[in-house]
Amino acid sequence: MASLLAGKRMRLIPLEKRHLERRVEFINDEEVQRTLNFDFPTSQAKTEAWFQKMILSRDRVDFAFENLDDRSIFGFGGLINIDRILRKAELYIFIGDKSVWGKGYGRDGYKLITNYGFTELGLNKVYLYQLSFNQKAISATKALGWNVDGLLRSDIFSHGEIKDQYILSILRDEWVNNKIYSEP
Repeated sequence: MASLLAGKRMRLIPLEKRHLERRVEFINDEEVQRTLNFDFPTSQAKTEAWFQKMILSRDRVDFAFENLDDRSIFGFGGLINIDRILRKAELYIFIGDKSVWGKGYGRDGYKLITNYGFTELGLNKVYLYQLSFNQKAISATKALGWNVDGLLRSDIFSHGEIKDQYILSILRDEWVNNKIYSEP
């Protein structure tokens, strides 16, 4: 299991209560929050209540992203809305430590969580929603073989505005045939 959850530079750690302070710090950073649709601002107490509610849920799995060099937590991600009948789940990710932005850690996170979904959960489809202006994230997923399924116009109320967002996905057979996912 360790190799499934680890890449060359990072690993996925199941989200624990000890990670929540860092999660709150990132979510409350206005620059990080710009591409997220989480409650803003949030509090430690509210995040702990959310954690207690979701920790036993069978329709999600959440991870902290740990840098293998210094063991710091630099982001979070996971699979939500896991549908075990249709074998699909929604992927989410956010990198809160701005010192690693633009260095491929987001791409690594997408790759590890996608591998986990197909390998461990036996999914047939992994999908995500991406605000239309977040071209870096869209490019990162497309480089990993994801497809843009469509543009959802005026689809989400985010930061005081109604915004467009894309839905992107990758299917099991696309994942199996993509050598990127078998690279360490």
